[in-house]
Amino acid sequence: MRDMVFISHANAEDNDFTLWLALQVAKAGFPVWCDLTKLLGGEDFWKDIEQAIRERTVKFVYVLSKTSNAKDGPLQELQVAANVSRDKKFQDFIIPVLIDELPPREFSIQLARLNAIPFNKGWAGGLKDLLGKLDRDGVAHSSNFSPSAVATWWREHFGASQSVQNECEQYLSNWFPIQIRPSILFCHYLSRTQMGKIEIQSELPYPGFQHEHILMSFAPAKDFIGRLGDSIVITESKSYSIEGVLSGRESLGFCSTRDIKSFVSRLLSQSWEKCIRDNGLSFYLLANGSKCIYPTKVQLGDGVVSFTGMSGKKASRNLIGYKTVKATASEDEYRRLWHFGLSAAPLVHPTPAFAIKAHVVFTKDGSLVLENKRVLHSARRSQCKDWWNDDWRDRMLAAMAWLSSGNSEISISVGSDSFMAIATEPIGFNSPVSYQDPDTELEALDEMADEEEDADNDSLLTEDQPKNSDQESN
Repeated sequence: MRDMVFISHANAEDNDFTLWLALQVAKAGFPVWCDLTKLLGGEDFWKDIEQAIRERTVKFVYVLSKTSNAKDGPLQELQVAANVSRDKKFQDFIIPVLIDELPPREFSIQLARLNAIPFNKGWAGGLKDLLGKLDRDGVAHSSNFSPSAVATWWREHFGASQSVQNECEQYLSNWFPIQIRPSILFCHYLSRTQMGKIEIQSELPYPGFQHEHILMSFAPAKDFIGRLGDSIVITESKSYSIEGVLSGRESLGFCSTRDIKSFVSRLLSQSWEKCIRDNGLSFYLLANGSKCIYPTKVQLGDGVVSFTGMSGKKASRNLIGYKTVKATASEDEYRRLWHFGLSAAPLVHPTPAFAIKAHVVFTKDGSLVLENKRVLHSARRSQCKDWWNDDWRDRMLAAMAWLSSGNSEISISVGSDSFMAIATEPIGFNSPVSYQDPDTELEALDEMADEEEDADNDSLLTEDQPKNSDQESN
């Protein structure tokens, strides 16, 4: 009786995806088997895999990757499935699911004429297509395979080792507090000495913007003398406590508390922009309009930055690395560099801070980001797929240490006599419980195995970056 969806994959390289896929297929009610889950519905394992494929399998799902496309084990299972499909004249017996950037021209010969479901474009979309295919082809459901069966299986296999632990643990947020913050909001009323429109036409020396005929800023009027453009002058200035207007205890008289929060947030954003300008930092404009700042080879040399780690000890991380790639058209090889970057969004409530987000951009020359969006996306997926929480966390701390030149805060002048300071250590919090981290004993994230990547004019050949200094020192 053919009643089972068989999932074949490269072990252990594609285990994470395969386990997820098997559990999702089981949750949808389809009988499924893979060597990671066995049979959730009862049987422990099939002693004869070949016999199982020949006699019990109704659909053979092949997890297609650069690894499984070249590894003997899954290829042998694929050949058995191809023989069954040919001998029994089954239509769509083999369903390949593509999980990386393996080019179609390099698919195994058994898959050459088959349409692979593109999980590499997104797991959710790929799963929807696969489940739809199983339904359309009439694969029967089983009451033994259900969300409750998956939950039971998960508890039995991971409940003891990866459940919530009754231990206190400290966690870090991505909120970096503004330790020294502007205290005064100035409203400078503008006028003209000649007829014309009241409009600031010059770049301001400090954070500020025009709201109707008022210049909003953290800086006093004297800082803008002669800097507002022809014939524009400040005729009156009023100052307000930022804490007072944000809390509603004071009023500007011409806007709501919500507007005031927006004003302060805008000035904080401009202050971050000033930090970028003053330090001559390179940036990449993101789709949402924010700027991702990143170190160049000229600025950072070998790309290694020292910082204080979670344990309080000195540590170091690479913020720049490379892989050797080639242009498909010319076959010329070159180094494609990756750069760890940051973008920032100001927070006014519940505490003044900057929410820092991590990004990875790519260059050829160590300075200018590649223009091809598809190449950037593909390269980012390849480079970062094995980065875990601690990798992102430590690189973010290292990047903040780089921005502050190793100091405990990033100082930004917001007026001739005032500045604000952003801490380089984020806000932390203590949790009364902890959890068991998954096994992260993968290859070092800057020493990934050789792989190939086809993305327009880039194809990844080898990983030749030297060992970095991603270690804590005693």
